[in-house]
Amino acid sequence: MNNEYSNIAKTYKRKVAGSFMLVDGAKMADKLSGEDFCVTKKLDGAMQIVFYRDGEAVAVSSNGNERTGLPCLKEFAQLAQQAGVNSLTVAAELYATLSETGRERVHDVATAMADEQLHDKLHLAPFDLLDIDGEPFAPEHYKDTIAKLNTMLDGTLVKPVESKAAASKHEVEDIYQQWVVNGGAEGLVVHSEQPIVYKVKPRHTIDAVIIGFTVGENDECNAVRDILVAVMREDGLLQQFGATGGGFSDAQKREFYDKLSAMATPSDYVETDSRNVAFQMVRPVVVVELSLLDAVSENSAGEPKVNKLLSYDPEKGYLAEGPTNGVAVHSMVFVQERPDKGCNPTDIRIAQLSDLCEFSVQKPISLARLPKSEQLVRRIFTKGAGEKLMIQKYVVWKTNKEESGIFPAYVFHYTDFSVGRKEQLKRDIRVSNSQEQIMQMLEQFIQDNVKKGWTEKMTE
Repeated sequence: MNNEYSNIAKTYKRKVAGSFMLVDGAKMADKLSGEDFCVTKKLDGAMQIVFYRDGEAVAVSSNGNERTGLPCLKEFAQLAQQAGVNSLTVAAELYATLSETGRERVHDVATAMADEQLHDKLHLAPFDLLDIDGEPFAPEHYKDTIAKLNTMLDGTLVKPVESKAAASKHEVEDIYQQWVVNGGAEGLVVHSEQPIVYKVKPRHTIDAVIIGFTVGENDECNAVRDILVAVMREDGLLQQFGATGGGFSDAQKREFYDKLSAMATPSDYVETDSRNVAFQMVRPVVVVELSLLDAVSENSAGEPKVNKLLSYDPEKGYLAEGPTNGVAVHSMVFVQERPDKGCNPTDIRIAQLSDLCEFSVQKPISLARLPKSEQLVRRIFTKGAGEKLMIQKYVVWKTNKEESGIFPAYVFHYTDFSVGRKEQLKRDIRVSNSQEQIMQMLEQFIQDNVKKGWTEKMTE
């Protein structure tokens, strides 16, 4: 892996993710500002940074994965060579055309990548130009970027994102109607003469089950403030993916409070709202329709979003089954209750989320059912007494959970407490999959910190 390429891809992803303003397509007239717009069609693919160096093209994703040798990359290199440049760096969407009727889907990229016979279905749609022959490309307006890309990289498998100029918000609305409402595109990206970049998308509706709620304060103590919601996987596990308090009328908040309060259930899983108030977990009975603007499966650094998996037992309540790859949702609001829907893998299917943005469905790991940890070492040292008391504690344990893939085999924890010190309590923790190494860490800590005057306290 080329670390320079990977760092550029990660940095660009963070910069781009931080510059977007997400806009509901139905409300764009109230949100857009500017007059000179350049509108591009948003593709449902995988973002890549494509590097053309020494006659070859390499595509690198935001998580550092490199791709070479694809037909679209070979064509990219040919086009760059024909343009007379020695080096070129662009941001592009890698997408696949596997469907004859529907639009491209991001999960089709993985399908096409896995089958060499489908590699010619992979396309690159450049949408930003980072540098040419080592010199940064810094145009006054994004439309200059699109014009340059169209001049250099207009081929068959490589073709810049479709774009249109618009002189007003009303013209942008017309493009949205044509491309998204009528054409089924995922959305628009709207650039203006201002530094803000707008990502305009339609709202999506999904059905989910309420698994918890919090209440308001003072006069709102008998009304729901937020609901915690989940969808269901085919194996029957619930995947908690978000919470919302938007979309409810005052009357609905009180009605849901009365209904949900009677459904309280135990839980070994705790989730809190934005006030750090714990949700009261409830039986998974009430299905609601929700509206959301976007769902993302990774953060700006390309790291996967994580959701919690839960199982439900009528007697024991909710049991935590561990973390899993999932989504974070944006602008989610309540629409209506769905009494015609039930808590089952069909009515509240997880595909409602994975169809919006791809993420892998992982095998669950039940934290409650993992083996118990085993304490190997516990040593305590003291010095002084009364107001000058100092304590050092060293603990090593074997987790017995290393086969889960999310826990190390050994953990060393160090506690340093001193009554008269400004920061009375200090802690340090180290992990390893080697017992020899973790014991070396322990001995080194003791050697460095237990000096003359310390007394070891005998422990059982």
